[in-house]
Amino acid sequence: MKILKAWEPFFLEETKKPYWKKLQNFLQEEAKEYPIYPTKEDVFRLFSLVAPQDVKVVIIGQDPYHGANQANGLAFSVYNNQIAPPSLKNIFRELKNDLGVDHPHNDLAGWARQGVFLINTALTVQAGKPGSHRNQGWEIFVKDVLDYLDSLNPKIVYALFGKSAENTYNNLNLGRHPVVVVGHPSPFSYDKYFKNSRPFSQINNLLIQEKLTPIDWTK
Repeated sequence: MKILKAWEPFFLEETKKPYWKKLQNFLQEEAKEYPIYPTKEDVFRLFSLVAPQDVKVVIIGQDPYHGANQANGLAFSVYNNQIAPPSLKNIFRELKNDLGVDHPHNDLAGWARQGVFLINTALTVQAGKPGSHRNQGWEIFVKDVLDYLDSLNPKIVYALFGKSAENTYNNLNLGRHPVVVVGHPSPFSYDKYFKNSRPFSQINNLLIQEKLTPIDWTK
């Protein structure tokens, strides 16, 4: 597991908890029977791109992409040699609509390096089976991660893309945070709930209010 040194104290404590062993056992058994995404090397990739004290925006997703060679450890992101899935295409469409800029890469690592924490509520999924790794322990892990970030920076901006992300946030019982609530960028909800929601300018306006550097969404 490749992570930044600043995350090591968090992971040291987390791996001692009972749920962690159960989760790892579940993943090992799953891997014997099915492909799991993202690859083992990418499951914690997000934690190699941004230190906890540098996180200033949290975007909550659901499952990783469940198709081959798509999920890369960051919510909504794929590697640059992959075609953007529909939700990512719609994110870029709204970015263009909101700020008039394009994003040149399908990999969102450039956002993560600026402090955008793109976390799914489950960090793994069985190939071709969305939702297959929910309620196996990942929700506990994500709650603990976000509690940890909350303890370091109470000014983190939360961007909730869709009802599932909104429910996740509401169940966390975090302190008061600036929050942007929009629809999910999925083709099923884009036109009605995500189009013209302007989340990127909303996020940056809140960061400026908190005297934090806004995100360069073109990186």
